[in-house]
Parts: sequence; C-alpha cells; structure tokens
Amino acid sequence: MNDETAFMELSVLLTGLHDLNDHIAEEYARRLHGTFTVKFPALLDAYKALAVANPKPPIDDSLLAKLRATQAFTDNEIVAKQIVNVWYFSQFSDETGELIDGGFYEHGAVWPLIKAHPIGFSDQLHGYWTDKP
Repeated sequence: MNDETAFMELSVLLTGLHDLNDHIAEEYARRLHGTFTVKFPALLDAYKALAVANPKPPIDDSLLAKLRATQAFTDNEIVAKQIVNVWYFSQFSDETGELIDGGFYEHGAVWPLIKAHPIGFSDQLHGYWTDKP
C-alpha cells in the first residue's frame, strides 16, 4: 500500500468522513509530513501494518481500536488528532501548539455538519446579502 492510499484510508478511519477529496488529501499529507517529519510516516506505517492483512479489514471501529492499541499510535497520537483537525477545520497544530493553515478553509468538513457557510467566505457576488432569501 502506498502512502497516499494509507493517508486516505487512515483519514476515513479517524474522521468518519467517506467523501474525501484526493487533491486536498495530497496537500494535507504534504503539510502534515512537513510538520511531523518522523511521526507522520510512523503513524502511516502503523496503519499500513494493520490494513494490509488478508483479507483486508473493513475501515471501522474494530480497526480503529486495533490501531489505537498499538504503541506506534500512542507515540504518534498527536498526528492522528491533527489529521482530524485538518479535515474538519483545514488547520492543525504543530507540537508547540502553533496553528498551521491547511489551505482549504472553505472545504472544511465542519461547515456542512453545522449547516453553515465558511465564515468570511462566499462564492456569490458582492452584495448578495441585500436580497432576501
């Protein structure tokens, strides 16, 4: 299994989101790897070790429990948490707590969940708010 597939599957496992964008995933993985140069690959490797079983395990709570029970997950849990943050909010924190922009704020998974549009973002023309819905 390659890193791209592992990141997508791990993202689905951690977030519960099943319709993740490949282009956005590529950028998120790049940014996370650049921030967590050792921990990000270690977490992917821990996932791969479980996911390559034959037959391939379903991406479900059982697989998540197995992953969480590994020492590699415990050692790299900060990365798992930041994977969730980046998909929902398009931002994540490094180990010092500094926020890092994911680059896709308007595509954060939080917006449809709360039935709102991204604050400060609109794809409509200036002044759209003057017309009643």
